Amino acid sequence: MPDLRRILLAAAALAALGGPAARADAPAGNALSVGYNIAFWAIPFGHTRYDGKVTPNAYSAKMHFETSGVVSLFWKSKIDAAVNGKIGEHTITPTVYDSYSQDRDKPVQRVKVSFDKAVPETLAEPAYNTTKYPVTDEQKKNAVDPMTAITAILAGVKVTDNNPCGTGVQVFDGRRRYDVIFTYKKDEQVELPNGQFKGNAHLCQIHYNQIAGYKQKIVKEGKSLPDMFVDFAEVPAPGTPNKHYLVAVKLWAPMTLGTVTATLDELKVDGAPPPA
Repeated sequence: MPDLRRILLAAAALAALGGPAARADAPAGNALSVGYNIAFWAIPFGHTRYDGKVTPNAYSAKMHFETSGVVSLFWKSKIDAAVNGKIGEHTITPTVYDSYSQDRDKPVQRVKVSFDKAVPETLAEPAYNTTKYPVTDEQKKNAVDPMTAITAILAGVKVTDNNPCGTGVQVFDGRRRYDVIFTYKKDEQVELPNGQFKGNAHLCQIHYNQIAGYKQKIVKEGKSLPDMFVDFAEVPAPGTPNKHYLVAVKLWAPMTLGTVTATLDELKVDGAPPPA
């Protein structure tokens, strides 16, 4: 379950989460705040929030995830992360990604990845073994961190005429290298029961491909990941390179015992809800 949480976050809220959040003196752009309620069998067990700002040539973002409710009795987890970097209409380049995570009463794990090097450099405190499941220097090149991956999806950096959800992202999180790929299915009308969204959305399937590094232990070893889907909505943001954000209004993964969902419960652009 913890690694399924990270995939839900990295897909847009599906990876596991530095740089500062947007400052008052930052260049013109559009600040975005989105929050998601994460549930299993419609029972909430966690919440994640993303706050970022994208300008025509730069971005910064931070995220917080924490379990809640009865699930915290047997799985208590918290993640905070931040990133900054450069962005263009179809390009994104992180500078520094910094994350802090804690499961139950274990020590806080810091993972910092510096991308302003020929090959990304990882600082882990406490240190962990990177030789058991190695990621080569070549595999790290051209990959981005989980927070940059989320920002790339939100900013529509990988969107094409044939795939309004984007072609996907290549991720290195300090432990593993993986791809998150989207397959466009259709456009559909979506109305969330909480009133946060009503309108047209792009339905896409999410594919997770492990490349190298630590294994994802989401289900039993050797088993396939569950099918994962997302509804994306285009939200106007004229200060961003593509003039809009691509916001996941709902993500879900049907599993044997029930469905895991991440549902939008907050959406603000520059501190206000977008126009209906």
